[in-house]
Amino acid sequence: MTTLRPADDRDGDAYGLGRDGLHVVEHDDTVVGAAYLRPSADLPGLELGWDVPDEHAAAVAELLGTASGAVFTRVAEDDAARRRFAARLGFADLGGGTLVALPPAGVHHVELWVADLAAAEKTFGWLFSELGWHEYQRWDRGVSWRLGHAYVVVEDSPARTGDRHERTAPGINHLALHAGTRADVDRIAAAAPEHGWTLMFADRHPYAGGQHHYAAYLENNDGFEVELVATRT
Repeated sequence: MTTLRPADDRDGDAYGLGRDGLHVVEHDDTVVGAAYLRPSADLPGLELGWDVPDEHAAAVAELLGTASGAVFTRVAEDDAARRRFAARLGFADLGGGTLVALPPAGVHHVELWVADLAAAEKTFGWLFSELGWHEYQRWDRGVSWRLGHAYVVVEDSPARTGDRHERTAPGINHLALHAGTRADVDRIAAAAPEHGWTLMFADRHPYAGGQHHYAAYLENNDGFEVELVATRT
């Protein structure tokens, strides 16, 4: 289990990040990293910094979620790995090595009820990982994945009254998710059948949504549809 706690005297100057606003990330009671959130000396808001392995990104997202107003971070333009990490947290590039995460807006989370949690986790878990999302929460009957401020829950709720999702009935028809470049869409669509997904509208792929809309429409064995949209060329 990964937890986030404010730094105290036992931590000293953990990871050389300074004590102001410093938090320590622990996994199974072992310190695995640290992050800070504090007023920026030269930018109009708070500044976030971290030294945390990718697999514990949820802890940094938790710290970011405590902020109100704009949050900035600094990442060298040639540091691709750290920029991917920042993108997962919802940061947008301002240029010159500065990125910004604006206050949360729009969708907070989406919850999907499933009849077979293990089967749903295999399909959705693979897909969200491919899209750069990270596991956010886990409990006996559910799991969620997060990217930036938004997250998706997959749950086998005890209040569920049916055994199968019907996307053509009244209700949510599908999830539409940013998938990066056209090459990213192609790569994920090609691998999807090995992970429980079927390509829909194959005769019109990748323009089933229109001639200017590059996307892959996938359906898993439980009847859930996901649309992967290319937002970059």
